[in-house]
Amino acid sequence: MNEAIKYRGKVFGPREIDEVREVIAAHRDRSRWFISRELCRRWGWRQPNGVLKDILCRGLLLRLEAQGLIELPPRGKIPPYHLSP
Repeated sequence: MNEAIKYRGKVFGPREIDEVREVIAAHRDRSRWFISRELCRRWGWRQPNGVLKDILCRGLLLRLEAQGLIELPPRGKIPPYHLSP
């Protein structure tokens, strides 16, 4: 299997995908949010204002999982949205 995908104009090859797997394995009990932020820190993915590009990274993680290249931790519970009375 060719372990490379193109996402938002960047090619992610076996080395990057292995790094994703390593982060997931090292933080199996953590959230997808945490994993995406950790990868952003490692890869230096920041917006011009310094904020981590974690939403972009989560999109990449979902694409990798959809293609069967990684297995993400289960989704956490999403708290219900309550409107103010």
